Amino acid sequence: MISLKFLRLVFAFAVILSVQAAEDCDAESSKGVEDPSCPSREHIIRCAAHYMDANKNNLLERKELQDGIDALPWLARGVVSVIGSVDSVMKKCDADGDDAISMYEDMEKTKETCLATCFKRKAFKMAFFPECDL
Repeated sequence: MISLKFLRLVFAFAVILSVQAAEDCDAESSKGVEDPSCPSREHIIRCAAHYMDANKNNLLERKELQDGIDALPWLARGVVSVIGSVDSVMKKCDADGDDAISMYEDMEKTKETCLATCFKRKAFKMAFFPECDL
């Protein structure tokens, strides 16, 4: 039987590797190189507009985000939990507090808080639109 101590060690190692990979991806993204393993915020915004903005008004409304999460298989919902709940995403990404994330204005104003790391961008893409190449 695998001990709890061993599992904690493996988990800690995985977290360290993830953080290092995210830092490496962020360094590449800052050079202007689009790395498929570390999508840029601009790429995520284009894909979200295409796949999640159901009424095509250039806003990711709370309901559209919740509907997207609800449509995911339960395992993928676990991946999305890394990003946060709908409330958490809205708090980080909805700059004007109108319960809708503007694909352009809000995303520009929330660069430091919304999908700011490679790890979160990659998790978001993997969960919602893994095949997006816009």
